[in-house]
Amino acid sequence: MIGHSIFSRCARAVSGALLSAVLATAASAQGAPTKITLFGQPSVNNDSIWMAFEKGFFKEEGLEVTYRLFPSGTTAFQSFQTGQGDIVLAGDLPSVQYFFNSRKKFKVIAAIERDTKGYVIAAQKAITKPQDLIGKTVATRVGSTGSWFISEYLTKNGIDPAKVTVKNLDTQLLPTALCQGDIAAFFIWQPVGSRALEICPDKSHYLADAGGYIQGYLIAGAREDWLATPQGADAATRFLRAVAKGKAVAEKDFAAVAAYAKAKLDLSEKATRDQYDTMERPVALDDVFFKDFCALSRWGVKDQVTAEPLDLAQFTWLAGVRAIDPKLGVNPPPC
Repeated sequence: MIGHSIFSRCARAVSGALLSAVLATAASAQGAPTKITLFGQPSVNNDSIWMAFEKGFFKEEGLEVTYRLFPSGTTAFQSFQTGQGDIVLAGDLPSVQYFFNSRKKFKVIAAIERDTKGYVIAAQKAITKPQDLIGKTVATRVGSTGSWFISEYLTKNGIDPAKVTVKNLDTQLLPTALCQGDIAAFFIWQPVGSRALEICPDKSHYLADAGGYIQGYLIAGAREDWLATPQGADAATRFLRAVAKGKAVAEKDFAAVAAYAKAKLDLSEKATRDQYDTMERPVALDDVFFKDFCALSRWGVKDQVTAEPLDLAQFTWLAGVRAIDPKLGVNPPPC
């Protein structure tokens, strides 16, 4: 009776969701890891994830993570929408579009990485200024952040977007297309640009990066109904805690990141360094995140990419980052 009384008092003091999370964590500690499937991309901006694997942080958190790679977040969402995967890593625009396409049943759980210089325009050497793109064909993974980059670059340089043909190519095809002369330039994230310059350095160069145009993101998101369960919320929180530990390693240990990139993706040290040096790893939902996504929302409505403004409160799930540190999740403003 005494034990029953103590348990009853504890149960009343702790919410049902929190109690389930505690029990789930205890089960993991006893040797029953929680299995989750993560969708990612072969890009250095995943390095906090890489180090969480390499240093055993997912295992420490009681997680068994299956890591599936896709050429882009846009491609990953094509599988995610069929019900596969638990957490997906993707860029800003693909995540916003999926949020609306899923009838707002998708939530961002953290901004994993952001940068401007990690998004580049790789171009033929004859293309030396924005106006040289008029009448030419450029490429990106249409629907990815590259689409936003193209629009902002052309518009801010006084070029009618209708005067530039945009071709849709998966990321792994972009360097070859540029080197063969099939396109005049491509707009995408690193290390794709670095690969093009390695393949045909005599034919290609960097025309610009995204500084002054956009700030690109790698964000982690999950389905709303999964996060609404105690098990899902607990798994997502432990995932973020492991990634935060991975971030701490990645920020200080370039050699470990470069070794992983070489072993797993056959990336050269230079290609890894080109992106590594430009990255910020927030693992948070902070004021900068909300400011940038309001800017994206305004562009999306203006260019009719989205039918309505983005409701940041609906778009984000703050509980996970706040469980790690309350300062990592700020209240979202209206856009």
